[in-house]
Amino acid sequence: MTTMPESHIRPATLADEEPLAHLDRVTWSTLHAVMPRPEPPYPPLFDERHRPEDFLVAELDGHVVGYVRLVQMIPLPAHAHILTIQGFVVAEEARGRGLGRALIRAAVAEARARGARRLNLRVLGHN
Repeated sequence: MTTMPESHIRPATLADEEPLAHLDRVTWSTLHAVMPRPEPPYPPLFDERHRPEDFLVAELDGHVVGYVRLVQMIPLPAHAHILTIQGFVVAEEARGRGLGRALIRAAVAEARARGARRLNLRVLGHN
């Protein structure tokens, strides 16, 4: 009897920067990107606008295979109740296992825990 690989959703840490950046690069596509393909040397993934605490990470058997990023797009107190999903990726080899659904559910729970009453997701029309 074969067992299914174990998946886990958790908050990102500083140690996730390189696995998340690598995942971003390998899933980059002209079909959904508005920016040119990244070229080395790659900038850091985490910076003042992309903080580890903004990311929830999907792991499969201990390997980072996806993430969702939640941000407050308009940094004003009047908009504190609105969060936006600005980044959502599942590695091709991990698709079809419910990880995307698990990431979205975790994002909804995290948004509620942060006091959000609204969660936005915007996508490009051809995506």
